[in-house]
Amino acid sequence: MTETENRTERGTTQAQPRWRTLGARRDSRTLPYGWGPAIVLVLVSLVDRIEFSLVAAVLPQLQAEFGFGDTAAGSIPTAAAVAAGLLAMPAAYLADRHDRGRIITVVVFLWALATVGSALAPTFAIFYLVRMGLAAAEAIDNPASASMLADFHPPATRPTAFGWWRTAAYLGGAGIVLGGVLADWLGWRGAFLVMAIPGVVVAVLMSRVREPERGYADRLAAGSADAPAPVAATDPMPIQLRRVAPIRTLWFTGGALTVMSLAVGGLTFWVPSLLQRRFGLGEAAAASAGGGLTLIGIVGGTLVGSLLTRRTLFSTPSQWRVLVGGTGILLGTVAMAGALASESWLPFTVLLTVFGFFTAWAIPTLTSCVADVLAPRDRGLGYGLLQIAATVGGAVGPLLVGAVSDAYGSLTTGMVPLLPLLLIGGVLALCAYPYVSPDAQRVLDGVA
Repeated sequence: MTETENRTERGTTQAQPRWRTLGARRDSRTLPYGWGPAIVLVLVSLVDRIEFSLVAAVLPQLQAEFGFGDTAAGSIPTAAAVAAGLLAMPAAYLADRHDRGRIITVVVFLWALATVGSALAPTFAIFYLVRMGLAAAEAIDNPASASMLADFHPPATRPTAFGWWRTAAYLGGAGIVLGGVLADWLGWRGAFLVMAIPGVVVAVLMSRVREPERGYADRLAAGSADAPAPVAATDPMPIQLRRVAPIRTLWFTGGALTVMSLAVGGLTFWVPSLLQRRFGLGEAAAASAGGGLTLIGIVGGTLVGSLLTRRTLFSTPSQWRVLVGGTGILLGTVAMAGALASESWLPFTVLLTVFGFFTAWAIPTLTSCVADVLAPRDRGLGYGLLQIAATVGGAVGPLLVGAVSDAYGSLTTGMVPLLPLLLIGGVLALCAYPYVSPDAQRVLDGVA
């Protein structure tokens, strides 16, 4: 493809390198770039989450070798959140102004290096610092990935694309299962070394993804695909913030996703340890029962949540999405309460699967709503803000559970505070109902 053809396709003056072959534009209103780029972005998120979740899977071995308690263990993701929060806004700035595919490719290579660093850490302090660095790299990737995904997909297919992307972020179950098996076989250091390999492979795949034209998918949905392409953000970040701050849908859906991240993060981080302490399961069995069934529930719930958004029973499509997402979180709260009250490991894991299933309805619905209400030039910033909130929520959850567990001597009791937080998340999602349709229409009117 010539440089002139590349300019026409992207609406920019930068040619695509020859090796970037995934994501060429095609003649389709629902899939103008195909599913290839979304699949690679899902793999990026999946590899990151699997690697991140290895800590939960090998936590007993880590505590045995380095000799730290539950509060220190729960603080690992908290410290990681601090590092991620510091870089989230600079990452959003880069995502709105520079080649997002190149940013993500570099970040994934850094993940692989950090994974090797985790395996080679001689002390708990060094291990702790490496985990903070890994979280910082993730903060750089997230706004760029979300912004790219929104530009690859128009509103009609965004719930499915964002559903799988966000599902990968929550699929710690795969990392817990894999980590438990690898730790039994190779020890915790071997588990981290093995997981560096997928990181390198995914980085190579990501380097082949083309940079999509900003806003083209929105113009296609608005029936104005031939309108002038919007340029990348050039305003100072304070002006961008003033544009994004009044979007009420972003506040409510972002708040719901944040609270959900807190509860899900606290639960998934400690489930393997709970199954070992309370029900006497071995390390591999606990990782498989807790992580595997949660994985099944989240995947199934995401599929159902995406299917539920294809047809609306009433109201507008955007309003229907927040109804499905909020209702799913509330139903998941009930299932989690039943799991904590269970007296044996089998009903506990079954109800945990039901919890993951219902709660996952919010993944494709609420995350796609966030993309719908953000203008193309501001999506990196919007998702950067959401990344800060969700990262903090996901980190506070494990710390909260660990601190309550140490205070009361019961890991089950440590998980009880997550229940009211989930209720708050469901209510926040439902509060977006009157605002989401006008906010989404404002974006389409702006690109037409």
